[in-house]
Amino acid sequence: MTAARCGSAELSIASAGYTWRPVQERVLIRFLQRTRALMPELPPYDFGGNGPTIPQAVVLRDGECGPEVLLLLRTSPRAWELPGGNLETGEDPAAGAIRETHEETGLRVGVVRLVGWYNRTGFRPHVSPVYACRVQGGALRSNFESVRLAWFPVGDLPRGLFPWYRAVIRDAEHGVAHTEEQIQHLGWRMVLAAIEIHVRGVLGW
Repeated sequence: MTAARCGSAELSIASAGYTWRPVQERVLIRFLQRTRALMPELPPYDFGGNGPTIPQAVVLRDGECGPEVLLLLRTSPRAWELPGGNLETGEDPAAGAIRETHEETGLRVGVVRLVGWYNRTGFRPHVSPVYACRVQGGALRSNFESVRLAWFPVGDLPRGLFPWYRAVIRDAEHGVAHTEEQIQHLGWRMVLAAIEIHVRGVLGW
């Protein structure tokens, strides 16, 4: 095998009969980084029972053109979602929604009402108690879990929003308070839609 010269700007691969130049190497590295980013980083998951309880907040405000909802663009999967996350041990779901919203957005919110318990079956099943909330204070800022935060008109939600959230946001905006558990099945159609949203988000399409 022919060794590369010390201090050379080229990486010789004699066995392949090819020489990598710096610009080609940078392109390859950029491609590999982008390809790796296409694999979403999903949180650890316990497949026992109905899955974890993940409280979420639909934070609403009055905008110039009607009601607006606060969404965050997750780092991975790269999609718009509602603030929310796993409960701490012994934590009340409403308190968990308030805490997660503050951690992820910097805003202090108050719960207006429980919109309902959404039992998401299928892929990575979980149960989400969803609360309609209003801002009480704080300053908007993202953290490591999100790329961006933004207010969207409820009637003009972003294309990159996971599809099962549209009904939830509509329920919250319409003043709905479900007394029975709502089933949202995350079957193959939903999963494929979510994958497309993530890939488009990573590639910037």
